[in-house]
Amino acid sequence: MEQIYINYKSFKKRPSHFIKSPFRYPGGKYYALKYILPFLESVSHDEYREPFVGGGNVFFAKTKAPINWINDLESNIIDVYKAFSNKKTRNKLMEIFSKEHVSRERHNEIKQIVPNNQIDGVFKTFYLNRTSYSGIINAPAWGYAEGKSSPPSKWSGFIEPAGNKLEDVKITNLDFEEVIKAPAQGKKVLLYLDPPYFYADQKRAYSKSFKQEDHIRLSKILSNTSYLFCLSYDDCEEIRKLYEWAEINQCSWLYNTANCSGKQRKMGNELIITNYKLTLPLGFE
Repeated sequence: MEQIYINYKSFKKRPSHFIKSPFRYPGGKYYALKYILPFLESVSHDEYREPFVGGGNVFFAKTKAPINWINDLESNIIDVYKAFSNKKTRNKLMEIFSKEHVSRERHNEIKQIVPNNQIDGVFKTFYLNRTSYSGIINAPAWGYAEGKSSPPSKWSGFIEPAGNKLEDVKITNLDFEEVIKAPAQGKKVLLYLDPPYFYADQKRAYSKSFKQEDHIRLSKILSNTSYLFCLSYDDCEEIRKLYEWAEINQCSWLYNTANCSGKQRKMGNELIITNYKLTLPLGFE
């Protein structure tokens, strides 16, 4: 197993290339970046893949590799990424949002929209993400988040930098296995994987279920991959057993979930699992 050394102190400050995700996302990794980024930035690679990109906090925060591939089964999220990656489309969306406003009544109106084209669909998804409770856009769980959204006139501040970074990135809506097993385009591939957690409240936060057999399938695929990988999971006996063959690092961070209310954030015991070794700082086990 490859041994990689890191200077953890160099990750304490936000790097110049850091971009904040345009999404509000349940269970997003924003508060975990200082723990996760060292595992990625310390690994030499020219191809980077995220099979479960979700809100994209890690992708947008890390240094952009020469070759990049992001993927998710949530097709509406992927549609937003594709739209933002196209300069002409994202400029049109920024113009539309600049004329919008946020209110409970407007939120209810947007929920009733039946999209007729890409622009309408992306508009609906992004508006509801920015204005719904915990950023949830799964239709049965939509709920207006009073006072939680910045004004739409400022959303271009999220869209423009995200769109610039998404240019020339491969963006797909595939099963994770296809992304992991695809032939390398570069010399050294690094995977970062953030699947739904084993004990996640999937009915509220996700429209696509991730079953126990999917967790098992993911572990088997990663045990056979020749690519380097970094995987984040909830700390539970089932996951520790599934990955007893890999390097398991334990740490804790505060994060937002669909179950948190108001400004409250939940402390989670998390695992960062890799098929390479790092020299870790205090705070990890």
